[in-house]
Amino acid sequence: MNRKTRLIALLIIAVAAAGAAWVFAATRPAPPARNAVLEIRWHGNGIILQGAVRDAAAQQALVEGATARLGGEADQVVDWLDVAPAALPIADAASLASLVRLGQEGWHLQRHATEARLAVQSPGDERSAQARQLLQRAFGPDVTIRLILLP
Repeated sequence: MNRKTRLIALLIIAVAAAGAAWVFAATRPAPPARNAVLEIRWHGNGIILQGAVRDAAAQQALVEGATARLGGEADQVVDWLDVAPAALPIADAASLASLVRLGQEGWHLQRHATEARLAVQSPGDERSAQARQLLQRAFGPDVTIRLILLP
């Protein structure tokens, strides 16, 4: 093998290694923010569902809501939801799925034990008010719902 061929082979190997590292980093789940038990992020052309739910029916409702929000593009839904009987309860999974469909680019929901925070573009607009109602139905009256301005 001459020097030029070896250089091309090394370049191909380097590009392949960089591509593999990028794919690995892009597919790893992000760590939950500040111990959030359930997180939903609307970003780019996708939705990320992360955390835990009590049953497969709740998981399926969220995935279906996200898929509907994305016009049927199931491959744009990233589902890192674990089904765990010890997960915090969801009082109304259909309301949470409706929130997923309502959500906009940049929204970010974090559900903790006693509160849920939804970061939105405009906490005082009609869409955000509707989101607050859906969240309260989804998580029940004992969970404090907070709408915050996106950073």
